[in-house]
Amino acid sequence: MIIRTMALAFGVAGAAALSQFPEFAQQYLQRLAGKVDQLEVQVTEVDAAAASFDMTRAAYLEDLSGTQTGAAAAARAAADIALYERLSSNIAGVRDASAWGRLVGAYGVADVSVARRTWADYQPAMPLTVEGLGFAALGFGAGYGIWSLLWSLLSWPRRRRAAAQLALVPTYDARFEEAPSEFDDDEAPFLEYAGDIARAMTQRIPPLTLAAHDGSVVDLAMLTAPTAIFTYPLMGRPGVAYPKDWLEVDEADNATALACSFRDAYDMMRRAGIGEVFGLSAQNSADQSEAAHRLALPYTLLSDPRMSFAFELDLPRFVLHHERYFAPAVLVVQAGRILAALHPVKDAATAATRLLAKLEQARQAHQKAQFA
Repeated sequence: MIIRTMALAFGVAGAAALSQFPEFAQQYLQRLAGKVDQLEVQVTEVDAAAASFDMTRAAYLEDLSGTQTGAAAAARAAADIALYERLSSNIAGVRDASAWGRLVGAYGVADVSVARRTWADYQPAMPLTVEGLGFAALGFGAGYGIWSLLWSLLSWPRRRRAAAQLALVPTYDARFEEAPSEFDDDEAPFLEYAGDIARAMTQRIPPLTLAAHDGSVVDLAMLTAPTAIFTYPLMGRPGVAYPKDWLEVDEADNATALACSFRDAYDMMRRAGIGEVFGLSAQNSADQSEAAHRLALPYTLLSDPRMSFAFELDLPRFVLHHERYFAPAVLVVQAGRILAALHPVKDAATAATRLLAKLEQARQAHQKAQFA
């Protein structure tokens, strides 16, 4: 959250600064034109003096520099003439150019003294023109991009170290064997567990495109940065009853606490090297969108109604009255593999902080091993 706020602040600062460019450029051009007019008078006087002696400008200046006092005057006149020729040859192009052209081209007419005087007297103006609003948008994008690039460069060593440390996180697993039912369908037990977290960690993550609550889609197999995924069976909704016998399921009522755990620790997760956080269940995107907004979640909830992700990897799951659900679990995935897992999730409210603690333990153990 802090990183996004800083990026937004840089964007707003860039928008405020660049939105003033059209008005500043106009005032600068007016002052520049005044200076060119002043230089033109001085050059005209030099040419008139040369003509009175029937001499060219160059010959007049050379003759004038023959004395000690004349040399200084000749040097000043030559400098004024050079500056006049440089500015006057480009000022017409600046007048004809749009504000965008002035920003991109600049036409080589920048004069430091004029710019300083313009800035000293400049009063900020509201960007009410189309050009001003366009420059504001450009400034916002530039500021936002500059901060994002700086943060990416500054945090790269830390993210690289964190990615290596994640592989050292211990795995907590509980094995649930899915045995054939001894009952007919009509007499089947109302609750059955299935899945093997240890086996799941040996599997490649399948290329499944899952719908997100915000309307986007995510392919978990394509995630290159370390990513935390917590699975949950069902996020409760105010005024809507849970399925029959729901409280008979171990940890079934942990979904909201699990989601809030990762919400409250989201910034710490990012600083610890986790690229992103996802929640995953078989609920539809509409229910997940309601939960994400109600709980103010800073991350995305993914929907897998067919539970393809669970079946492909053999993740922990259960069947309640013939309906299948994800069991609560926490995974850390990267580059198509599960690097670490926490299961079962006995205390959902501390799941994220326990994962962070394991990351820190792994980091310290790795450092001790390097210096042993």
